[in-house]
Amino acid sequence: MRKTVDRCAAAPRPAGSGGPGPGSGLDWIPLLEDPLHVVLPQEHRLADRDALDLAELATEPWVLGCLKTEAYLRRYAERAGFDPEVRGTTTDYFFARSLVVAGMGISLIPSIALDPEIPGLRTVPIRPPGPIRHIGVAAISRKNRPHATTLVQALREQAARPVIVRQTPTTAASPGCGPPRSG
Repeated sequence: MRKTVDRCAAAPRPAGSGGPGPGSGLDWIPLLEDPLHVVLPQEHRLADRDALDLAELATEPWVLGCLKTEAYLRRYAERAGFDPEVRGTTTDYFFARSLVVAGMGISLIPSIALDPEIPGLRTVPIRPPGPIRHIGVAAISRKNRPHATTLVQALREQAARPVIVRQTPTTAASPGCGPPRSG
């Protein structure tokens, strides 16, 4: 008996990659855009800003939560005219944010990785064009797959749920700027 996969949760798809190419037998079904934010110590000189240009952070040391985030940082930093000093990269966004609190540097964190909140941090959006992860589903192009269609619909509904990105412990950004949170 031969088994096949109808749908696959794929994440994140870098902006501009175009998803699966023609002839691949796959369709890209976008679910959400996940903007990356700068996470700073609450006492940082730029922490009171509503948004930042990445170029304003050219002299800052960085700690990152994964290698893919480093790729985003390097690509966007190059566009902003600087080469970032990355002091450390981990595989855990919570740990990266903990390093920011400890004074190791600042970090670039996706919206979906900003919970739980860590006291002493400030989350600031990057002015467009800032880094955004595109999260979706790679689906086999065949039609009439009710189970797969149900799964994609459930993923779309979950992705449409609003999320709040906390700017400070007492203020919040508007809902809908990132993917849903379970809870």
